[in-house]
Amino acid sequence: MKKTCFVIIGFGTKTDFETGRTINLDKTFESIIKPVFEDLDIFCFRSCDLPQSGVIDVKMYESIFKADFVVADISTLNANALYELGVRHALRPNTTIVIAENKVNIPFDVNHILVHFYEHLESDIGYSEVVRFQKHLKIQVESFLSKPETDSPIYTFLPNLKPPNFSENEIEKIEETVKSESHSVSDLLDLAERKTKAREFQFAKDLFKEAIKSKPNDSFIIQRFALTTYKSKQPSEEEALKEALKILESLNPKTTTDPETLGLLGAINKRLYENKENLSFLNEAIHFYERGYYVKQDYYNGINVAFLYTIKASLSTDQFDKYANYGQAKKIWKALLNKWSKIVEAPEFVNRGDKEWIYVTLAEACFGLGDLANEQNYLNMAKTIPDTDFAINTYNEQKNKIQNAMDTLDIIE
Repeated sequence: MKKTCFVIIGFGTKTDFETGRTINLDKTFESIIKPVFEDLDIFCFRSCDLPQSGVIDVKMYESIFKADFVVADISTLNANALYELGVRHALRPNTTIVIAENKVNIPFDVNHILVHFYEHLESDIGYSEVVRFQKHLKIQVESFLSKPETDSPIYTFLPNLKPPNFSENEIEKIEETVKSESHSVSDLLDLAERKTKAREFQFAKDLFKEAIKSKPNDSFIIQRFALTTYKSKQPSEEEALKEALKILESLNPKTTTDPETLGLLGAINKRLYENKENLSFLNEAIHFYERGYYVKQDYYNGINVAFLYTIKASLSTDQFDKYANYGQAKKIWKALLNKWSKIVEAPEFVNRGDKEWIYVTLAEACFGLGDLANEQNYLNMAKTIPDTDFAINTYNEQKNKIQNAMDTLDIIE
């Protein structure tokens, strides 16, 4: 009878609120976990791969209960993943493999469990690490196949419990439903991301809206729904921006520490300011971008808040405010250069999927600080990467706005 593996893992991008890192867990599933089990002829699936009809939690718990293997990725310490891992340990004595990206801080109550660590670059996983961890994971699975050992704390102390299994008919039914034309959340998200990449934002928005019906509290889907809503500019740009703000209300803008949510709130208010020239939107954009930057120290929130401080300095009538706002911009530009220039020089940088955005961020920071030689160097590096037109056009637009703002400043360096 064919064996099964159920994967406990978030989908899309999830934030580790302790470290501020955002991890694309789809890359973990698609690049590492699924290929290993497919190579061993073990049917591998996630909860989001199942068609979303009926009560999805019933299917999920049945899969946790009966699957021959469970791989639980506890990267970002997602509460759902930890809870589902606990359910599995309560139900099955062995064949549960716990994995996590290597920068997560495992809490005390979990650190007695064997966790297999891999290196994640946030937006992607490097090729050499994919090869290494696939090999490592395959060894663990083959070891369980030849000689299963108890890994559950529950069965360690209650060894007479009897675990269940899927019947052959049940396995066939799950395979049929996963491969059927019924739309799972995974199907909807895959298509929505393709449409987003193709800049078909209205189509993508409708798909994310449909996915939310099955996962109404999932922050990743809500964030992508808000993003595609404001980028759709439908029925008008202003209405789309305000609708996107309304969508994000469910993620608690006043208290959230999620850098992705804060970055979206910053971007929406930034565009509202550029359209309406209302200072309240400018101040809101600075507020959200700055919160996101200090949570994560990321280049996206950082370069945008530095830009907006420059704009605010150019609008200030009070000389002290002018100096204070421009000083904040320079401080952030310097911090971005200090951190991200070192990351560019690190050996693992070559594996990142966002190299062009880091290069143009560094170019913009150099331009803001008057280091035109290094600005050109970083821009030339960005141009060596395929399909960078959008990143470079975005950089040029923002650079021109910074230049116009600086032309109005009367500041003695």
